[in-house]
Order: sequence, then C-alpha cells, then structure tokens
Amino acid sequence: SVHDAIRAGFGLVPEDRLTQGLVLERSISDNVVVTTVGELTDRVGLLHPKTLATVAREWIGKLAVKAPDPMRSVSTLSGGNQQRVVLAKWLAARPGILILNGPTVGVDVGSKEQIHAILRALASDGMAIVVVSDDVPELLDLCHTITVMREGRVTEVIDRSQVDESALNTMLAV
Repeated sequence: SVHDAIRAGFGLVPEDRLTQGLVLERSISDNVVVTTVGELTDRVGLLHPKTLATVAREWIGKLAVKAPDPMRSVSTLSGGNQQRVVLAKWLAARPGILILNGPTVGVDVGSKEQIHAILRALASDGMAIVVVSDDVPELLDLCHTITVMREGRVTEVIDRSQVDESALNTMLAV
C-alpha cells in the first residue's frame, strides 16, 4: 500500500502529476503535507492551519516554488511549479529512495534545470534516486547507471561514463 511504501522509505513522483501526483482542487499547502499529515496533527488529531502553513512555506522555499500564497489552489501553478510541489510532497516524507517517472515531462527548460539540480543535490546527500524516462539527455544528465529495458526485460546495464547520447539512442532503437 502507499502507506506501507512511505513507512518503508519510498517516495514516488508519477509521470502524470495532474491525475496521480496532485489533488488539483486542494491548496498548495494541502498537497505538500498530504504524505506527512499524520505527523503534523496534535494529540487530539487536529491539524492546525498555522502548522500547515509553516510546513508548506518551508518546502515552497526549499524547492523555489513560485507561489504567492500557499493556500491557493495547486491548479493555479505552472507545470514546473506543480512538479516541485509533487517533489515537496514526497521529500517532506523523508524517503530513502525516490522513484521519479518522467520527472520533467511537461515543464519548461528553466524548471527542468532546477529539478535536475534538486535531484543531483539529493543524490549527493545520500538519497537513492531512480529515474524512469525516455528522455535520453535527461538520463545522461542525471544517472550514474542506466538500465535499458525492452518488453519488461533488462537488455543492457550501462555505466554512464561508458556511453554517449548517440550510443544510447542506438541501443534504444534496437
């Protein structure tokens, strides 16, 4: 279950943030704290708006989400900012392993660079990052090891330092 995965230290940033990563009708704050709401409630089980806003502002700041008000609907944000909210949601849960499926699908070039920088920093700090992508330059930019799969089977495991874009494209075309 999702709860078991979080407890085991996994986080998942899905490819389709609009239907699987966010609750579009809810606020930015609600989306940021959804994975940690149990940790933020008081003894009676109440979640105080001040606590919610504090945690949301912390993550909005850490991930440079451009949001004038954390209580605004997450649907009002650009694609890149929405993706950073999905990242914040999972990072707030403090996963040891973060799986990202198409981490920059539908975001602008500037947001893509910022998200890549965040992922590299997380990896440098010891978090295991698994990137699932068909974006060859993205894989080459982010990964130390690239596993090529075809029809559910591993066909190649490549050290990043041993392959360039042309060679990887050739492997994928086979």
